[in-house]
Amino acid sequence: MVANVSAWNYPWFVGSNVFIPALLAGNAVLYKPSEFASLTGLEIARLMAGSGVPEDVFVPIVGAGEAGAALVAQPVDGIFFTGSAATGERIARAAAGRLAKLQLELGGKDPAYVCDDVEVPRAAASVADGAFYNTGQSCCSVERIYVHERIFDRFVEAFVAEVRGYRVGDPMDESTYIGPLARAAQLDVLESQVADAVAKGAQVLVGGRRLARPGNWFEPTVLTGVDHSMSVMREETFGPLVGLMPVADDEAALALMNDTPYGLTAGVFTPDRERARRILEGVRAGSAYWNCCDRVSPRLPWSGVGRSGIGLTLSRAGIETFTRPKAWHMRSP
Repeated sequence: MVANVSAWNYPWFVGSNVFIPALLAGNAVLYKPSEFASLTGLEIARLMAGSGVPEDVFVPIVGAGEAGAALVAQPVDGIFFTGSAATGERIARAAAGRLAKLQLELGGKDPAYVCDDVEVPRAAASVADGAFYNTGQSCCSVERIYVHERIFDRFVEAFVAEVRGYRVGDPMDESTYIGPLARAAQLDVLESQVADAVAKGAQVLVGGRRLARPGNWFEPTVLTGVDHSMSVMREETFGPLVGLMPVADDEAALALMNDTPYGLTAGVFTPDRERARRILEGVRAGSAYWNCCDRVSPRLPWSGVGRSGIGLTLSRAGIETFTRPKAWHMRSP
């Protein structure tokens, strides 16, 4: 029996990363979608039942945090959670001493490093997409950008031009790139990170404020003059806000990339494969990106280091995690 407490930002994808391999391996699943995606969770359950999965093998649990806590307290064989590090730590404490399998897919403070040998406009467009895709509401969004000092000014100019071109509007409109935030509380986080950075000397190059329209809207925001004393470079943002920081060389970039309690993904942009490999081999992260970011492949394991979680999903290993091997030692009579 597997308890799966899932997330709201990609409710189909992050849920199926857990419950599909769990079912394939012969388990029953108690599935709690995020309270911000309850209808999606119920639709998943309807489709599963319609495809032939018995209703008592895949059971949706709908509710807020209290329902999740009650589910975690049940005598299940495994607890699989996707969400924030703070909630994951609470679940780990609640499960302590029970010896049930525990897997936590948590957040990140994902860095990208842009080397001095890149094609600047192309790299700027790719990194900006990695930072602002889905309005920054991805655990693997780029949240810290380090740029070699030789190209820093040119990169910032190209990056800001790219962000200024993003259309903010109705997410049902195909021309929209930046939509509203899913949670009103995140607006306070973004405002706090901007205020903290500005108070410590950062500059707002674009954005920086809420948008005056119905819903949870925040301008796509770019900061420079940032450093690791600022919350925007240390604490998860989960919104359309990012800071850019110059670095002297690859060693300095690597030290800053590893200066975090998180370790989900990290990216390096350079045409030099060996240079990228050297840097990424030293990064504490579950996924390494070369000339790309914010990617997930079902063929590759998805895992984190430190506050980014324990255990893994996807790949063959992500199926095997739901199995219980038994060794048979047999001798014929």
